[in-house]
Amino acid sequence: MQKKIFGGLFMFLVGIMIFASCAKDTVVVPQSNINPSIKISFADTIQPIFTADCAIPNCHSGSVNPNLSAGQAYSSLTSGHYINTSSPSQSMIYSVMAPGGIMSNHCTVDQADLVLAWIKQGALNN
Repeated sequence: MQKKIFGGLFMFLVGIMIFASCAKDTVVVPQSNINPSIKISFADTIQPIFTADCAIPNCHSGSVNPNLSAGQAYSSLTSGHYINTSSPSQSMIYSVMAPGGIMSNHCTVDQADLVLAWIKQGALNN
């Protein structure tokens, strides 16, 4: 009789522990402050971000891929498969810049959002 009670109590406690350990992860996607109707120019908007924050000595100025220096960035991004126009948020260049990305401390959320918006617009060399 004691074994049945102990076994039942044990199973009950294990069930409670399993249930309590379940957690629901919620992914929060930040809302962009970028107006999607505004055309974003690579030369006028995106390249200056890379020039100021990425293409600095010992970083993405030729010594580390992708080369984001002026005149090289667009071809480096497209030939290196850093851009995914069919799923823009999955683009490597955006994911490293986005909040939580490995380069997110080197750029602002607005800069990452501009890059994402540019990719959504077709990632044109304009």
